[in-house]
Amino acid sequence: MMKKLIIFGAVIVVLFGALIFVVQYQKNQDADLYNNQITPGELQLSLDEGENKTIYFYSPECSHCQKATPVVVPLTEELGVNMEKVNVLEYDEAWNQFDIKATPTIIHYENGEEAARLVGAKPEEEFRAFFKNEVLN
Repeated sequence: MMKKLIIFGAVIVVLFGALIFVVQYQKNQDADLYNNQITPGELQLSLDEGENKTIYFYSPECSHCQKATPVVVPLTEELGVNMEKVNVLEYDEAWNQFDIKATPTIIHYENGEEAARLVGAKPEEEFRAFFKNEVLN
């Protein structure tokens, strides 16, 4: 009886440890998707200086963003696009300041002016075409 109790306890400890590992691993993966943040103020300064920027406007609570981000971020890394991100949940003023109607929205600016916009979760091929045709052209 004592042997069964020890084995049961050991199994519980191993499962608990595995659960902690999986949760921490997932948090790290998610954090990597949201690196390269820019504030609306920093973005506005860059645009006022006539810089070229590609910006991903998202909300961590948006279900479409949760689907699109794991597609878009690795794609930009693969293509060599420096895409910065604005969290519109944290920076509510970004909605009006940059005329964001829905998330996710990707805007490419050239010489400080909006040159192209893609709104909504799309298939990977559509994101790829946007980056190749509008950003990397």
